Amino acid sequence: MSFDIPRPLYRFALVIGLLAILYLALTPAESVPGLGFDKANHLLAFLVLAWLADGGWPGRERAWKRWGWLLCYGAFIESMQYELPYRDASWFDLLANLLGLALYSGLKWRFPQWGIFPRLPPQPLPQTTGDA
Repeated sequence: MSFDIPRPLYRFALVIGLLAILYLALTPAESVPGLGFDKANHLLAFLVLAWLADGGWPGRERAWKRWGWLLCYGAFIESMQYELPYRDASWFDLLANLLGLALYSGLKWRFPQWGIFPRLPPQPLPQTTGDA
């Protein structure tokens, strides 16, 4: 089983995911929707964001940029929550975000055969002219 999802669709879903997470993170809530444990919500959210970012901008050379931007996004959310009287910022939330990114990377490395991880299309081999 392999998913051949076009890059623009990954990118669109990533933007929707980023906006949804921002909304959930900044609105007052009596109970946090999701898995019932705030850190698990962070881990799962950033695992999914990592998958979407990897699909939108695949390639090993771009991984550090993707993860860096996603961690900056997580830090931005925590800084906004610090300023809100009805929310709390936490370093443990950032750690859970980082663990979500690491879990995605580990799963992609360990189980590439699952076929759910985005990959670059195969590159054509360079043509040789026969001059040796």
